[in-house]
Amino acid sequence: MIVTSNTVEHNFSIPNLTTVGQVDSNLDVIEQVTVSIGSSVTFDYTFETTDFDTGVTSSVTESRTESTSSQIFVSLSTSGISTFQAYNDLEESTVLQWAFAADTEGQKAKHMAANETIVLTAKDKLLNPLLYKKDSPVTPWRRRADEASVSE
Repeated sequence: MIVTSNTVEHNFSIPNLTTVGQVDSNLDVIEQVTVSIGSSVTFDYTFETTDFDTGVTSSVTESRTESTSSQIFVSLSTSGISTFQAYNDLEESTVLQWAFAADTEGQKAKHMAANETIVLTAKDKLLNPLLYKKDSPVTPWRRRADEASVSE
């Protein structure tokens, strides 16, 4: 299942299910769903490059993708099952719907927001590197004092 939010694409999948052998007359009942959230943003990145043999500078535009992933673990209630679907008949989209409905703590939204922040920050760092540049230069008064002591 794919959801787009704020230019970030979130891809949901289920890599793992935990089952209970039997609940009432039902076999292989899902009690926990592991949901993987893969988040990515794709954008054009333009930069200058110089051919050192010719000295010619040119602009290059590339498509770049920044991505991250996380997992949530959602417990499903196994009591009072009114409609049961056999394990081998399950579809990922159905189990995702069950997991999202049972996500009372809002894990999905929290992870989507965190993943979004990670990929958008990575994109911004590439597009605006000076905003993230840190330096510890010599203070101007120390530099002037050093220069004065050398010239004496």
